[in-house]
Amino acid sequence: MLSKIEQYLFYIFVFSIPFQTRKILWYSGWRFEEWSSVSVYLTDVLFFVLLLFWVVNFLKQGRKFSIFNFQFSIKLQFLSSKLKNPNLYLFLFIIISAISIKNFDNYSISWFQWGKLVEFIVFYYYLSRYAFSKFGLNGFFLAIITSGVFQSIIAYFQYAKRSNIGFKYLGESFLSADLPGVASFIMPDGEKIIRAYGTTPHPNVLAIFLLTGLFGFYLSYLYIHIHREKKPLADGMDWFLVSSYVVMLFGFLFTFSRTIIFAWLMSFLARSVMSLRKNYINIWRIFSRDRLFVVIVSSMAVMIIFSFLYQDKIISRLLINSEDQAVQLRGFYNSEVIHGNISYFGIGTGNFINWMVKNNPYLPYYAYQPVHNIYLLIYSENGILGISAFLLFLFFSGKRFLLSDAFKRFDGLAVFVFIGTLLFIGFFDHMFWTLQQGRFVFWSALALGTFVLDKNTQN
Repeated sequence: MLSKIEQYLFYIFVFSIPFQTRKILWYSGWRFEEWSSVSVYLTDVLFFVLLLFWVVNFLKQGRKFSIFNFQFSIKLQFLSSKLKNPNLYLFLFIIISAISIKNFDNYSISWFQWGKLVEFIVFYYYLSRYAFSKFGLNGFFLAIITSGVFQSIIAYFQYAKRSNIGFKYLGESFLSADLPGVASFIMPDGEKIIRAYGTTPHPNVLAIFLLTGLFGFYLSYLYIHIHREKKPLADGMDWFLVSSYVVMLFGFLFTFSRTIIFAWLMSFLARSVMSLRKNYINIWRIFSRDRLFVVIVSSMAVMIIFSFLYQDKIISRLLINSEDQAVQLRGFYNSEVIHGNISYFGIGTGNFINWMVKNNPYLPYYAYQPVHNIYLLIYSENGILGISAFLLFLFFSGKRFLLSDAFKRFDGLAVFVFIGTLLFIGFFDHMFWTLQQGRFVFWSALALGTFVLDKNTQN
């Protein structure tokens, strides 16, 4: 009974990842500012309950906790860990981030942000060491896909109505063409087009979540069925997956997120080409067995229909002007970080906005945002030591993956391309490091890579 409750709670948690439902506990100043506030999300509460189940199950089994591959007993074994162990650098990153707090004058915000970092690293181990094994990847991706369909339907109505549609309790933002700060773009005739948000804080965040749903579809529909050959195409679940894919792809395009849509196109092509070159799927099977053919045809159909219906919007969105506010702000943030003083520990965890205000006190309020690059953001807040530890964690994790047999499998290749896509997007956005939904997607992807690698090693 408790096991079933835990399982359903896990699926509800995954479905709820895009929701902004939260309680704002505190914020600095007279006006709410996302980056200087303390909030507890519904997903935080659900994850905490799931952690309790994890702890209880471990205690029942009489097992020791070894989150970082170090035995926390009388002797701390991490001192003798191999330097090639990526967990060592993740542990060092947590320590460096804590030390960097000494450079921040608002300790409440800094310790809160450090706590969020610890929360998501624990989430990474929860998925890779426990949840994926206990609940399976099929259920995880099905919850992601179902949530993606729900978000896509909301996205369509937001676009059609040019405003929010009333899901306030799920965290839907208030949207209006007349409201400043709403993500939009201007047509040549002066019409303002609002990009779809779903229940996330920004269209780019919705795009990232839907990208995860699209990846989940590829892995579930192609790997499970082509490589394991379990069920025929006429099976009801297959049609549900294909229909969901079409709906999600439309919702994905309604975000008009240039970088993320481009990254999806490139990763889709890379995955297909690498699969053929590595002989994961031979050309005859593509056309003699329906599944990959269905994916290609449905993808092309959605893109052609969307392009035909919204050609003028697409052209307007693709025209990138160096004078666009978004382009100028990104360049400004990058230059501020690059030309700043080099520091071992940085300006302090969660301190980028406070640092920006001190160095540029007369900017308009909307300009005070984190640098739109997670690597520069980590460097600025945690210094040379912090970004070095984080990059070494990624490097040794990637090296283990590339040298393993997991990379020779379809699922391993797909996961590797997906993580690479997110790391590429990280050069152009900060959501993986600052926003609840983006953090869940990012650490879920890393956990998936670790799980696939460990599972292949055990086999």
